[in-house]
Amino acid sequence: MHGSASPDRNSGTRAGWWAWFLQRLTGVALVGYLFLHILVISTVQAGEDAFNSVLIVLQKPFFVVLDLFLIAAVVYHGLNGVRVLLFDLGIGLKQQAGMFWICMVLTTIITVVAGYFSLPLIFRN
Repeated sequence: MHGSASPDRNSGTRAGWWAWFLQRLTGVALVGYLFLHILVISTVQAGEDAFNSVLIVLQKPFFVVLDLFLIAAVVYHGLNGVRVLLFDLGIGLKQQAGMFWICMVLTTIITVVAGYFSLPLIFRN
């Protein structure tokens, strides 16, 4: 069986399917974020007070935590994009599952580091 939903031949896992699914999911999420970002930035047209009131809301801990998900999405999407580019160049085709897990580990590490630096923003008084 061939295609993105079939288990990887070498490992018996579905790493390729998960990589594909997460690439699409993060891509849609990033496009959605882009539209929301444009909407927020456009509040500057309503005046300085309107823009500042939106910024006050966006600095609340809930939105800082959402920013961590944004960081994770950007990092994963970029790393997996590089992984796919390498496949297009014929590099690492037999290591699909391993390269997927490298992307996942690097995404986790970078997100945890970003979370560490975000802690003061999340738990400020």
